[in-house]
Amino acid sequence: MKYSYIEKIDRVSLDRYIKSASRYYVGAFAAITIVALIIYAAMQLVLDRHSVQQNVSFLTSNQFIKFQQLANTARALMRASADEAIPSKVLDKLTEEMQHEIIELSDINAQLLILHHRLDENSAPSDLDLRLQTFLERAERLADIDHISRGRRYAFWGPIDFATASDGFIMRSFQEQIQKSFSMSEASIGTAKNISALLILSPLVALFIVGVFVLMPLLKKLRTEYERKKIFEQELSIRAHRDELTNLPNRMSFNQMFDRLVKVKEPDEEYLKSDSFVLLLIDLDHFKSVNDIFGHQTGDALLVEAAKRISSALEDGSFAARLGGDEFAILLPNFSNPAEAEEVALRIRKNLSKPFTTEGHTLRISGSIGGAMFPDHGTSAGNIIRCADLALYAAKTKRNNVIIFNEEMMADRLAESELRTALFKAVENEDLVVYYQPKINIQNNQLAFEALVRWPHPEFGILSPGRFLHLFNTGSSITSMTECVVNQVAQDIRRWRDKGLSPGSVAINMPEAILISGMAFDMLAHAVERHALKWSDFSIEITEDVFMSKYTEQISATVVKLRELGVSIALDDFGTGFASLTNLRDFPFDDIKIDRSFIFNIGVDEKSEQIIKSMIDLARNLGNSSIAEGVETEAQLLFLQQAGCNIVQGYFFAQPQPFETVTRGLELGEFPYDSFDPAQHRNRTTACSGSM
Repeated sequence: MKYSYIEKIDRVSLDRYIKSASRYYVGAFAAITIVALIIYAAMQLVLDRHSVQQNVSFLTSNQFIKFQQLANTARALMRASADEAIPSKVLDKLTEEMQHEIIELSDINAQLLILHHRLDENSAPSDLDLRLQTFLERAERLADIDHISRGRRYAFWGPIDFATASDGFIMRSFQEQIQKSFSMSEASIGTAKNISALLILSPLVALFIVGVFVLMPLLKKLRTEYERKKIFEQELSIRAHRDELTNLPNRMSFNQMFDRLVKVKEPDEEYLKSDSFVLLLIDLDHFKSVNDIFGHQTGDALLVEAAKRISSALEDGSFAARLGGDEFAILLPNFSNPAEAEEVALRIRKNLSKPFTTEGHTLRISGSIGGAMFPDHGTSAGNIIRCADLALYAAKTKRNNVIIFNEEMMADRLAESELRTALFKAVENEDLVVYYQPKINIQNNQLAFEALVRWPHPEFGILSPGRFLHLFNTGSSITSMTECVVNQVAQDIRRWRDKGLSPGSVAINMPEAILISGMAFDMLAHAVERHALKWSDFSIEITEDVFMSKYTEQISATVVKLRELGVSIALDDFGTGFASLTNLRDFPFDDIKIDRSFIFNIGVDEKSEQIIKSMIDLARNLGNSSIAEGVETEAQLLFLQQAGCNIVQGYFFAQPQPFETVTRGLELGEFPYDSFDPAQHRNRTTACSGSM
């Protein structure tokens, strides 16, 4: 089977070469044909010029003869006019003959002028042409005067008068012109002979070119194909079963090994312990970011090193393969204990967690690993892979995690699938609601809010974004949700304005995909126009993930456009992502939000406190405001006040609240707060919390 497969590959390769050779043959034939046509056209041109030159030679000779006839007739007419014995009838006949010869010579001159222009468009009249023209003018005057005047002129000047018009110069010029015409005729005949020879030789040249450049290489190719057959067999065997980048077995080899392990048994047969095995699926976390930031060359080098580390964690008899991209698969034969499989997976995870140094970069990635056991989790290849995929999906939700499939996971997966279906329906029906959490400027007591989406689930109650945002697996669903939030926020701001209330600006979290497409601007523009609002009524919050996007320039352009219209921009969750000092310098931010993970450690971790102070100083020095989120205790508030933080938000003041609760607080004057007496805030927190 393998040999016939290789033969088939060879035949395909040879067929392609023959087709290529045929194309070369056709091309060579077409080229020679074109050359032959060009030569034929050149020969036609040369023959045409030769014909013209022949006419020039003939007419020049005829011109010379006509010139001599005219000169002789003119002399005879003058002598006869001086002889009184010759009757007028004879003189009239001589005059008529002379006029006819003048017309003939003029016609010949005109024809020669046309032919000379055909040979050379820029040709000018020669001295011979000018002298002949003068000669004709004198002859015409002589023919036009009466016989008596002509006789007197002859009697006075004698035969010298007209002879000067046909002196020796004209005769010599005629001789030179006739000789030149015959020379040019001979040259054109020689050129025509050469071109005719080229035209005859062109088929022979074509045959030679085709033989040398097409037939001979084809014969050489046929001769070497057999010698290459064994080499092809070896190379194709390796390529068919090995990944070229990592040199691990590829997907085809994995499938063959996997099918051998999943033995087909009769329904009533039992699987022995030796029949069991474990499938592990590995997905590298954040690998796409490495490709986007450092390029595919660095990404490929990282994959090679990751493959080595995965292989080094395996024992003899295990099978590792690269399925494609950053996905790897491990087969562990004779494994029947989930704990043993998990131990191998943990070794792999540990190896992948070590820093990678490649292409001059030190990188840290991790691996999410999911596993399933045969036959415990399925007795067919499809079932085992499906269970391993579910385990991998669960591991990827937390990253750098190892999960072996179990029945509880299947139940969670089904529940999540049902939850996703219900969520899409909620977005379609615009059932999502917006809650608002106050942001208080502890420097000038100004109030603002952050809009937070909530899902009123009929069974589970009010769900926060952390419970359902990960269920959005398409850009269109995220866009629909964001558009719903923007419209609801704009409507609520308008209702507050109509009541005479001043909620300040409302911050909306903008996903990366919407900023890239520019839809963020369109959504806000529509909201501002529809509800007669100001751009400054809105602010948007962006996470540090935008710095990992290859579309940072598009995002920056959208942000700059919004900022110029009055929308303030906040960098959310600062300190937990990929923001660098360069990003802070170049990206147009107004506020920097310090992540709650740092605020939580105030009074507990001195390093966190120093980091918070540094963040506040950094924001102030860059001309930005600092926002602390997650403020829950009096101690945290006092620390932030002393550190110079501008704005705070958190449960110490109020939890996210629905529109009605916030409206009631604004109407009762509970927002903004009059002062920052911690005791006063402790008393008001409950009143401001509202129903959640």
